[in-house]
Amino acid sequence: MKIKNSFLFFCLYIICFICDLNQKLHAQKAVDSSNYYYNLVVNPKQSTDLTLAFTFYEKRKNRHVLKQDTLGVISDLRFMASIQKKLGFLYDSESTSIEALELLNHINVDKDVLKSKIGVYNHLGIIQREYNNYDEALKFYNKSLALATKTSDSITIINNIANIYLDQKKYDQAISALKNSYNSSIALNNKKQIARALNNLGAAQSKINTQEALSNITKALNIREGINDNIGMYSSYKHLAEYYQERNKTALALNYANKAYKVAKSINSANYINDALSHIIDLDKNPKVVEYKKLSDSFALSRRLGENKFASVKYQSSENIRKAQESELKLKTSELNKQAEERLKLLYMSIAGFIIILSSATYFILKSRHRKDKLLQVYNTETRISKKLHDEVANDIYHVMTKLQSNNNKVTEVLDDLEGIYSKTRDISKESSTIELNENFENHLDDLLHDFHNNAVSVITKGLKQLNWEAVTDLKKTAIYRVLQELMTNMQKHSKASIVVLKFENSKDKIIINYSDNGVGCDIKKQNGLQNAENRIISLNGTIIFDSQVNKGFNVKITL
Repeated sequence: MKIKNSFLFFCLYIICFICDLNQKLHAQKAVDSSNYYYNLVVNPKQSTDLTLAFTFYEKRKNRHVLKQDTLGVISDLRFMASIQKKLGFLYDSESTSIEALELLNHINVDKDVLKSKIGVYNHLGIIQREYNNYDEALKFYNKSLALATKTSDSITIINNIANIYLDQKKYDQAISALKNSYNSSIALNNKKQIARALNNLGAAQSKINTQEALSNITKALNIREGINDNIGMYSSYKHLAEYYQERNKTALALNYANKAYKVAKSINSANYINDALSHIIDLDKNPKVVEYKKLSDSFALSRRLGENKFASVKYQSSENIRKAQESELKLKTSELNKQAEERLKLLYMSIAGFIIILSSATYFILKSRHRKDKLLQVYNTETRISKKLHDEVANDIYHVMTKLQSNNNKVTEVLDDLEGIYSKTRDISKESSTIELNENFENHLDDLLHDFHNNAVSVITKGLKQLNWEAVTDLKKTAIYRVLQELMTNMQKHSKASIVVLKFENSKDKIIINYSDNGVGCDIKKQNGLQNAENRIISLNGTIIFDSQVNKGFNVKITL
């Protein structure tokens, strides 16, 4: 019996030991995986390293979401944003960082949250620098620096701020900041930080022909080669190429530019590869190549700025909502404190009560009248949209339903009909959407016009961005936007035009817009849209002239 009990005890001990060992191995595996993919992000060596790491952190983020581990989600988003930036996906990287920042703004602040905020603000500054949006970059860097308590964090941020000064050709400010960063890095004995500070310091010094510039860049490269820092080596090679290019030593410049390209290929980042190739092209003296490079850079910058605009608006909206919530909370707290004080002031408030009641009554009467006017406007707008939905969308949907009931084989035809219904719905949405009038109105107007550009129709604008739109009133901007929207919609629906030309001019204090297309033309009948367009222009003391004949195109001249 004793032997039997001893044997059972021994079996139980072995089972417990195996379970405990399995748990430790599983935990060790998770730690090892995290370290492995972290190293792939920090120092990628193979072409697939960054994509493998992104897949890992994206899956881990999803697991953290299910576990409601907010800090875990934020950490994964930061790694994903870093990878996206290294791969050249700036807009995606910015959006991912903003997603992390929104989560950070809604949890209690502790040392981990503070550390994450420092990193996210710094990363957003890096993204804004890529967009050449230096003022916004400095705002994010300063936010990050204000939160930083560790010297190592401050060094990184100061380095980045110095890079902005370098981009802005404020070389003395850049050198001063980088010397402070270098001295702090020496005190910490951090080779990566030392190399970064030396490299950037040398680049700044080279702009003003300081003697030790080349020596500092070369020392930084030697340190980075010693610690196998591929991304750092790329930066060093790039600065050496720029150093020799500025001194007309093309052969040496091309040698280092090719080395930078080789490192970029090993990192397998589209952003680094594109940047490296750009520098190689810069060294080509062929005028056509130089012209192509300028045009290519201009188009790339315009595209990045367009992507950045939406993300910036999204972030600003989120920030405004957060501030409004904080203000509301402070207001409620303040009101509770005031209630205690108001009990003591009740005697004095009785005299003012009658005046307040009378004023309130007057206010609400006026507000009620104003509300009625607003409601009437809303009602008219809803009626118009409802009628459009009924006339243009509902009837089409009913027609599609009839087709489905009558013949089940008309799948392609039904899909085409549904696509047409979608287009009509989108057009109705655009007709009623809010117009951005304050900033970059010319870009919004240009986007509107080129939305109608497709394989069948070419839309050409002349002089739009040369006008001083800031001097134009909001009423005139609204009228111009809506009238051109109506003209382009009519063109798309009725004209069968293949070319549309819009020419914008200034004549004294007036704006002149000439619209023409090569469509089928028509006999002018001012109904519905055209009548609305004429009413808008006339209400602002302007003129609009329609000129068209059948098969001779359609022309409009607007003077406002």
